[in-house]
Amino acid sequence: MSGLWHQVMRSMSQPDASPDDDILALAAADIALRNHPRPPADADVVLDIARSEFAAVLTVRQARVALQRAREMAREAAAQDRDRMDGDG
Repeated sequence: MSGLWHQVMRSMSQPDASPDDDILALAAADIALRNHPRPPADADVVLDIARSEFAAVLTVRQARVALQRAREMAREAAAQDRDRMDGDG
């Protein structure tokens, strides 16, 4: 996910340009998954994080899509970690 945070920084640092809402939504979803594992984060949590951390106003649909995408990315990262650990043994 480090690539995601690079995109967030690049998106937010562009002078005279609006940050990319989809990137900010994904970043908010990533934070939501990390900070709210139980009970699982939902779209409302993503919306709150996007608003408080990035001053981004998202739609519920953007939040839901980003949350689903962040979950998929987390599963892929966990699978890669497991594969790496299996290769070391």
